[in-house]
Amino acid sequence: MKRETIVLIAAVFFLRNVGWANPPEYLAASREPADEASEQPSPLEEVAVQLKGFRLAPSSSEPFFRDSVLSLQPRFYYYHLDDGSLHEAFAAGGALIAASGWWRDTLQVGLGGYTTQPLATGHDPGGTGLFRNNGDGFEVFGQAWAKLKLEAATATLFRQEMDLPFINADDTRMIPNLFEAYRVEVEPVDIFRFGFAYVTREKSKTSAEFRPMSEVAGGPGGIDRGTTVAGFLFGKKDETYIGAINELTWDLLNIAYVEASRTWKLSDDFQLRGELQFVDQQSVGDNLIGRFATQLYGATLIASYRSAVLSFSFTSVADGADIRGPFGGVPAFNSIIISDFDRAGEDACGVGLSYDFERIGLKGVKMFANYAHGELPADRRENEIDVTGDYRIDDGPLKNFWLRLRYAHNWESNQPDTDDFRVIVNYTFTF
Repeated sequence: MKRETIVLIAAVFFLRNVGWANPPEYLAASREPADEASEQPSPLEEVAVQLKGFRLAPSSSEPFFRDSVLSLQPRFYYYHLDDGSLHEAFAAGGALIAASGWWRDTLQVGLGGYTTQPLATGHDPGGTGLFRNNGDGFEVFGQAWAKLKLEAATATLFRQEMDLPFINADDTRMIPNLFEAYRVEVEPVDIFRFGFAYVTREKSKTSAEFRPMSEVAGGPGGIDRGTTVAGFLFGKKDETYIGAINELTWDLLNIAYVEASRTWKLSDDFQLRGELQFVDQQSVGDNLIGRFATQLYGATLIASYRSAVLSFSFTSVADGADIRGPFGGVPAFNSIIISDFDRAGEDACGVGLSYDFERIGLKGVKMFANYAHGELPADRRENEIDVTGDYRIDDGPLKNFWLRLRYAHNWESNQPDTDDFRVIVNYTFTF
């Protein structure tokens, strides 16, 4: 029996017992699956995660000190990738992040350092993406930011995490992408938010150096171009919204992204959500990375019932060029663990399912899975199936312990099969 047949039989057995959900991989990689359709993360909704850790001065009366948090976040990561060549390594590291409270509800500051170090190395550890390309570990002073708040406007300045379409942390290895950026976000009313940013540099997952955005995108050395960003979101995420963002890297490329969504809450237990997306990418100015133009169209339907979330997605890419994602993960609805299904001329269909097992007495256990099929020019095809299992402890002495197991299998016409297996342990110390 062929390996593909075995994998599909296993998938059918899995589907008979649980359920699917499919936010793009760069979002799914660092978040637990949603319990309801309305809770699915959106590429246009930059989620602000509350920093967990311990209070530095809980008895102080001054919020700047009283609400200050120090967070120690160790991570252990085993990665085994077989794509015709073997890549294998076991890494340890994590982050130490500190953030103040708000001073007079106007100023907040934060600092953060990261490290990744090899514990054991097999074949080609540099090819795992856990370390530098040569297999060496590294440390980086990755966060150094200040937030300034004035009524409805908040500015975030210098080294920071970002989670926008195409410019995002893509936290799929030991250390996320990080950015030097200067951002302003304005929320004059609950249903309308807009923002602007200028992103000057990025530190990628396998590097400790912040490099100009033009260099990260593949532009020639000695050229320093940043990325100008402007976007808006109108409506409510759990009801109806539309949003758009434009990201212009001068003399290299322009990326426009539009997304719209509508959620129907049909009962206390049953929800439906429909989403549409559009991407336009093209070279601009001096065309420092060549001339190209392409588009992506996508649609997804998500249904949830009693902690099971099922989704169906379709994406189509124009013939002009592949969709590019030089600054982070691609927000395509069919982006999963190994493939983004976003190559020139590719049409892809996907199905996803997630389930929270607390409903049947297994507290802290969640699973999600995806299957996608892509049709490429010249009668080529690609398929991928992946499964992720989570176990998180939310109380007791091991509170914030999170174990994640991931497996993906990708097979494509005239290409070797790819097997991807990961074991990830995250923990946040609290006192």
